[in-house]
Amino acid sequence: MFDRLHSGYILPEGFIVISAVFERVVNARDFQRQSDEGEWLAREAIRLFMSGIRDAWELERRLKDARRPPDHSPPSGGVGTVVDLLPELTAWARSLTASQRAATALTEKTLEYAIEHTDEFGATSDVRGWLVRVMLDLRLGRK
Repeated sequence: MFDRLHSGYILPEGFIVISAVFERVVNARDFQRQSDEGEWLAREAIRLFMSGIRDAWELERRLKDARRPPDHSPPSGGVGTVVDLLPELTAWARSLTASQRAATALTEKTLEYAIEHTDEFGATSDVRGWLVRVMLDLRLGRK
């Protein structure tokens, strides 16, 4: 049986809910969709939806109350950076796989690869971008 709440996918009706709620909150908070705040809010909407908040009213309430954390740059390439990225990596893995178990396995493989191939990562590179690229390559069987 296909479990819509825990599938790791966002189906078209889910995108409709996320989009409608996002538009209402952007208008209520009076900022541009294409701004940094708008981008953060879109990611937060998807994160909340993927964490199980599928009710439009509850999603809207949480987004209206959500505040973007202050920008503070962690050390480039540090362990703290990777730890901070774990929720986002897990969400990426859930969107690329059919089950929570497969998502966990993909996240673990990505981190194992990253540990074994740190020499591929340049000190000034984007940790998030590199890890997502590694995850996609692993999922597509290119690594």
